[in-house]
Amino acid sequence: MRPQHQLLVSLSASASAAASANYTSPSFEWNSIRPTKDLEYHDCYTTFKCARLELPLNWKNTSDPRTVSIAMIKLPAKVSDTDPTFGGSVFTNPGGPGGSGVDLVLADGRNLQEYIDSPGKRHYEVVSFDPRGVKNSRPVADCYPEGVLARDAVKLESRGLGSLTHDPGKLAYGLAMTDGFGKKCAVVDEQGLNGGEIFAYLGTPNVARDMVEMVDKIDELRKKRGASGGDERMELKKRGRREDHVARLQYIGFSYGTVLGNYFLSLFPGRVGRVVLDGVCNADDYSNGGGWLTNTVDADAVVDKLFTGCFTAGPGLCALARDSDRSASDIRARFWTWLERLDESPISGLSASGNAVVLTGADIRLLLSMSAYRPVTAYGPLAQRLDSAMRGQDLQLFLSNLEASVLGGSLQDACPAAANETTAPPDQGSDAQTAVVCGDGDDVTSKNMTWWQSYIDKQKASSSVLASYWTSIRFPCARWRFKANWVFRGPYTTPEPTEFGREPEKGRPAAPPLLLTNRLDPVTPLSAARAMAKNHPGAGVVVQEAIGHCAFFAAYSECTRKIVAEYFHTGRVPDGEVACEAECGPWDVGCQAGVRTSEPWYVRRFPLGI
Repeated sequence: MRPQHQLLVSLSASASAAASANYTSPSFEWNSIRPTKDLEYHDCYTTFKCARLELPLNWKNTSDPRTVSIAMIKLPAKVSDTDPTFGGSVFTNPGGPGGSGVDLVLADGRNLQEYIDSPGKRHYEVVSFDPRGVKNSRPVADCYPEGVLARDAVKLESRGLGSLTHDPGKLAYGLAMTDGFGKKCAVVDEQGLNGGEIFAYLGTPNVARDMVEMVDKIDELRKKRGASGGDERMELKKRGRREDHVARLQYIGFSYGTVLGNYFLSLFPGRVGRVVLDGVCNADDYSNGGGWLTNTVDADAVVDKLFTGCFTAGPGLCALARDSDRSASDIRARFWTWLERLDESPISGLSASGNAVVLTGADIRLLLSMSAYRPVTAYGPLAQRLDSAMRGQDLQLFLSNLEASVLGGSLQDACPAAANETTAPPDQGSDAQTAVVCGDGDDVTSKNMTWWQSYIDKQKASSSVLASYWTSIRFPCARWRFKANWVFRGPYTTPEPTEFGREPEKGRPAAPPLLLTNRLDPVTPLSAARAMAKNHPGAGVVVQEAIGHCAFFAAYSECTRKIVAEYFHTGRVPDGEVACEAECGPWDVGCQAGVRTSEPWYVRRFPLGI
């Protein structure tokens, strides 16, 4: 391992440890904060600042008195906001849709701060939020407010149904299940069981508009504090800002967070400062037509790297390899033969919790899919678990991992919360995700079984591994009951940015966006980054020579980090497309320490999240 990388590994490990310590400390009581129309930060999670910002529910009709409260979190900069090197706020979003920005900052805010800071030149505070309807924001998008047992029952029924990619009878039953789900969500929303109507107001345009307001409220708060401590006009001059300046967004979004970023760029180009999009989704495919059809074109290639990398690493590092293997084809053939047998004859066993768990080929494909997001940290443990399962050994541990991944934990954890935990965030499953996906995309509620079978076939043609999982994302939209209050389907473009080095011009981005992508990404391929970059004049593309989802989370590259930090500092992007080598890969000893390691290898993620 390179000496410089060893230093960065140490920094990353210490930052992860600090983040984990805060993240696992006694949970913060969000209800202790009163929602306010002006931004008011409060101490939270030991070293962070939190706020609940009250915003209009309906940005298309602000005379509507209904509101949402947005849970915001800030990791303060390493310098005070009066320091000449203070660079302001950098917003971030973890994707999903439906991912918690609060969780992201608690777990990885310090790593992100290390990544974007230019020590001695620019230091940033990292800001994020739970999007409307998500986790600590209110009202919450939860179709099962009565408790987790009702949700678990549906989860188990869906698991029993199995993959939709093979059996028309399953497709018909699945459509009936989505119809029941749609009815359930409609009743909850109509009766205000989550504290008020929310499902029609979760779309990405609303969240982008929320961000405009958050940027303005942060700016107002900073002005207020500056004015109370001295001459605000002098302070503005010190920072090189006109008194009539417009607050602009500095942002780094991941996965679906790049969709949100593209919406912001397109809807509010005059409010754009610096925007980094990492793990770029094709926003046109996301919002138009069948939707979600271009994401997985490189997924099978990422999964195949498990076998090619395993052969190169050899039996000493990869448990799936054998001394007798003559090529990766030997490992590949052994695995797929075993998987085909599992498709025909699932096996059962007991997990560590004592529950009977049935292992199917679809389960293995799901675990392969999840591991493809983080090959550096996941492929080694996955190979070991797969090898044990293929040998019929240590099946209980494998089934326990499966139970945690597929069901989200042991069913024994579905007991009512203790009295002192009644305000804990609800298990909202993927309800917010469904509302956003269905509201942002074309209406598919009238599509019949023939259309859906064609959609499934297209997904299978794109990826044999991820097809079933990826089909399930849009499938609940088949019978969704809500019409989004605000729909935007493009074009996802921006005007020419302000010329480099000049004062930002009204109506134009202060700088072109910077797009990051891995060479092979299972769900946001390089082709998507290239397609989106063409829509934004002057945009730069950094191709990180790595596999996995999102450059920042999949692998470490000092080259990529320097480009990102320079961009936030100056607004300068590389000319066209440039490549950056990653420091190491999945089978390099010690490489895992340089990337996020706080989650198990088998964790189930949001489809377009980190």
